[in-house]
Amino acid sequence: MDFDWDDAKAFIVTAESGSLTAAAKKLRTSQPTIGRRVTSLEESLGIVLFERSKNNLFLTPQGERLLASLKVMERGANEAILVAKGATDSLAGLVTIAASQLDAVFILPTLIAKLRVLEPSLQIKLEVSNDSADLIHRNADIAIRNYRPTEENLIIRKLRDSSVSLYGTPELCTQVKAQNKAARRFPVIGFLETDYLTEVLAKGGITKEQVDFLSFSDFQLTHIELAKIGVGLALLPTNLGETLADLECVLPKGESVYNYSTWLVCHSELKQSQRIRFVFDYLAKHLTAINHNYT
Repeated sequence: MDFDWDDAKAFIVTAESGSLTAAAKKLRTSQPTIGRRVTSLEESLGIVLFERSKNNLFLTPQGERLLASLKVMERGANEAILVAKGATDSLAGLVTIAASQLDAVFILPTLIAKLRVLEPSLQIKLEVSNDSADLIHRNADIAIRNYRPTEENLIIRKLRDSSVSLYGTPELCTQVKAQNKAARRFPVIGFLETDYLTEVLAKGGITKEQVDFLSFSDFQLTHIELAKIGVGLALLPTNLGETLADLECVLPKGESVYNYSTWLVCHSELKQSQRIRFVFDYLAKHLTAINHNYT
């Protein structure tokens, strides 16, 4: 009996994430493609893997047993690939770095240029997303994360502590500050997941009743441009916001909405690769030295 491993991977991610939509997002493909792959695996094996209701998928007993077996196979395959990637003493080749949108635009280009001067044989691939890269499944060799990782078998190094606040044009900030403090309204440029952002703002002292979401996007460079033309306030790291000449902070100096820490992360097996170790150490040194400076 034979099956396509890509079908099996689609099944594993669907089972772990609970829906075809979530699996498609994680695997960066479409929901119909994931659905076809799961169906193909079912047909190849001659079993039903999911019980389907209107809004949910539930593993059948056969699906649960297959998932356990496939995850063992996946771990073995991943370990073999990680060992193979680590078994090299050459600096030549590709290193994939996962980073947030802001780091990919304001910090990494200069560092990548300097890396290329130090070692022209290196190729750097940037995976740009505000979602967390999955190092265990080889989505990246090195990741820059804005929280302390908890997964096993990872090498981590803390880079910096940062804070986040709201930034807008001087005119808009003046209008907001002129309002009575108790009744103050904040015109915010939001992310698509507004519930989470509302919770973050509330923890920072800005209540749900004080927030007016004027525009929505998960692309943070759009937030900055919208803020520059006065549409609303953008949520930005203070070390970046303070460098943008067209914007100022609407909160009193020293106040922030929330604080976070930034970490450099690499799978422990990949640290055996001279190429990946070289890039990891270089980033650790220079990202720490940057110490909050986005310019």
